[in-house]
Amino acid sequence: MIRHTMRVRFTISALFLLCSAASVAAGDSRPETFVIQASRDGREATIKIPVGAVSAFSANRAEALNYGDTGVEAMRLRGNVRIDVIGTPQPIRIRADHVVLELTADETPHWLGLFRPSRKLRSTEIIVDANDTQTFVGNVSFTVPTSAGSMQITADRVEHSAGAAARTP
Repeated sequence: MIRHTMRVRFTISALFLLCSAASVAAGDSRPETFVIQASRDGREATIKIPVGAVSAFSANRAEALNYGDTGVEAMRLRGNVRIDVIGTPQPIRIRADHVVLELTADETPHWLGLFRPSRKLRSTEIIVDANDTQTFVGNVSFTVPTSAGSMQITADRVEHSAGAAARTP
């Protein structure tokens, strides 16, 4: 009887420690950050995301755009834009001052994940900064797979930080 009681106490203690460690690790997880900076020539950055991959977004102002396409819900977001993306191995946070957000329908899951798209990047120039931050300049295009489909960022300048806080645009 005493062995059984000690085994139960040990099991409960081990579960408590595992839960505590998991919550500390989850709380310490920093999102991958994309900071989209304004284009000098006035072109707008575009972010295309499946609806199921967006956990939250906010901006000071939003203007609905009519593309005439029933598969895309588009809006122009201005002022302190923040978009949180889920469905990736690490949460993603996008920040900007002015972007066009295109919300698309979720893609059907690929059969057994065999044809899951990979992450793609195109840029004219890459500047490596301190603290694991890179700045991509000129015809920047990121494609990031999520569980709901691919997210695409098209801009002239993007600052990317893998898990560390990036500067405000």
